[in-house]
Amino acid sequence: MEARTMRIVRPRSLATLVTDQIRDLIVMGQLGPGEQLSESMLAEKLGTSRTPVREAFVKLEAEGLVEVRPQRGTFVTVFDQKDVQQTCELRAILELGALQIGSAKDRAGLCRALRDNVDQAGAALGGPADDYHPFDTAFHELIIGSGGNDQLIEAYARISGRVRRLRCHFIRTPEQIQGSQRDHLAVVEHLEAGRDAEALAELRHHVHLAHRAFQEALDRQGLDSGS
Repeated sequence: MEARTMRIVRPRSLATLVTDQIRDLIVMGQLGPGEQLSESMLAEKLGTSRTPVREAFVKLEAEGLVEVRPQRGTFVTVFDQKDVQQTCELRAILELGALQIGSAKDRAGLCRALRDNVDQAGAALGGPADDYHPFDTAFHELIIGSGGNDQLIEAYARISGRVRRLRCHFIRTPEQIQGSQRDHLAVVEHLEAGRDAEALAELRHHVHLAHRAFQEALDRQGLDSGS
């Protein structure tokens, strides 16, 4: 009889759960740019001790979502033009590379997953932007995970919170949401037809448009790298 490896699903630690919750508060804008964070207040809000909150701050600082200032406290990072540019550049490199790896490894499986995502996202069109954003995030994470490259996935995880935060803040209008959905559909259709170069070009264009939308929104708000 063939031996089978049993995988044990380990429960997430309290620190991980707290980190996820604080990250979501930042991403969704409930904790705003520049806002000072209180360990005690967050611990009370989340029903935990201060220790996992303190551990969460360390993780979120590594992700670029909070800034720990010695003798002053911990603050939600402000939007920064240079950081936005570098985040989007890295995002493009990782997503394009992942798409190439994933399509070569299991094109049919990737196409099915992306097609399902696009079909489900269609139901969110016309509603609030926050209804669509989870599908948008999932679409790109499906691409990242498709090749099974753990180091690529880990590298993307370090910027995914920043990407989600930018998306939730600056991709809000019906035109932007519909444009995102059209781009996603075009990527899927090119992949399904075996037009890999076109799929990569469409994904590159899609990420570039998002970057431009972020930068234009920051310009309108008068924010720059010195803010």
